[in-house]
Amino acid sequence: MSMPGKILAVWLAGIALLNAQSLMVKTPAPNNRKVEFRYRLPKNYDADSRIMVLFGGRNWQAKDTLARYKFDGLADKHKLILLSPTFCDDDYWEPEQWSGKALFEAVVQLEKQYKLKPQKLFYYGYSAGGQCAALFYAYAPERVAAWALHASGVYFDARNWKKTLVPVQISCGMEDEERYTISRDFIFNFRESGGSVIWRPYPDKDHILTPEALQLARQFFEDQILKRGIEFIGEDDTGLIYSPAEAQKIMVEYRNPLTSAALRDLWRVER
Repeated sequence: MSMPGKILAVWLAGIALLNAQSLMVKTPAPNNRKVEFRYRLPKNYDADSRIMVLFGGRNWQAKDTLARYKFDGLADKHKLILLSPTFCDDDYWEPEQWSGKALFEAVVQLEKQYKLKPQKLFYYGYSAGGQCAALFYAYAPERVAAWALHASGVYFDARNWKKTLVPVQISCGMEDEERYTISRDFIFNFRESGGSVIWRPYPDKDHILTPEALQLARQFFEDQILKRGIEFIGEDDTGLIYSPAEAQKIMVEYRNPLTSAALRDLWRVER
């Protein structure tokens, strides 16, 4: 990137954080006695505004997560409040220990301060943040509307999953071999248990968060916010597209429920 381009990127990141504010939550965890949650208000919000939780990579600062994920446009378009924690060690990706309670306390603070109607949450995360998206969903699935992640190496046991099912989108670089294999195994098990997962592996990519993965996630969430129905069914590996009426042509563990033409195109590009 040229020097003017770098200056512009830094300036845009600063603009993105202008609406970011903080709240604090106390916890019993030794390295997290006071957890900072950064949140970004959309240009317009009301009582019906939803909350989207963004989990950063391992030990990321919340301000960096908000800047790097670039969900601002989606948030402004759909009146979403973006919320991100600054967690540090203490097994924070295991919500049943302390971090799950901390997150829900932060959500309650936001709901009270901005007079929001309690609604189900959206989760997105990368790497250790992807672990959070998956495990925080498993911790309290009734609190979640949809979740997505990139490059997670840890999931819950999806075999014979009987709890609340919600739409899921998962991506991973194929050169990130261990996480790729773990992700694929989880997806097969979750689909066989009745789960709905859009799976997008990226050839020649390793453990990095790519613009393509973020763009796919943003489109997935937009479709969920707008409650779009399934328009296409994509098949893992082949990339073939079918109509919903032809879903039986694809084995359950290979089905991708695509909810818009835009999502379809992002899912199947460069196969």
